[in-house]
Amino acid sequence: MPKILGAATAALLSFGLGGCIGTAGVSTWEYRSGPGYETTRIQESRIQADPVQGLTHEACTSMSERQIAASGHVSGGGLIACRSE
Repeated sequence: MPKILGAATAALLSFGLGGCIGTAGVSTWEYRSGPGYETTRIQESRIQADPVQGLTHEACTSMSERQIAASGHVSGGGLIACRSE
């Protein structure tokens, strides 16, 4: 019985690992501020490998800005841009 269980476990593991997806990524973050403003910029890049799609790459940049008037009024906006290969 242990030999059958061991063989079944090995077959299940090799099938599971054959369909494996791997991902690696890098992220950088930058923050700047001064009188009346704040800016944040984040860049992320990710490579993914899977048996169906092969190697894919995605890179995204997000940026947000906030301005603070002397009156205390806060305004701002943001932008996210991504590309995939």
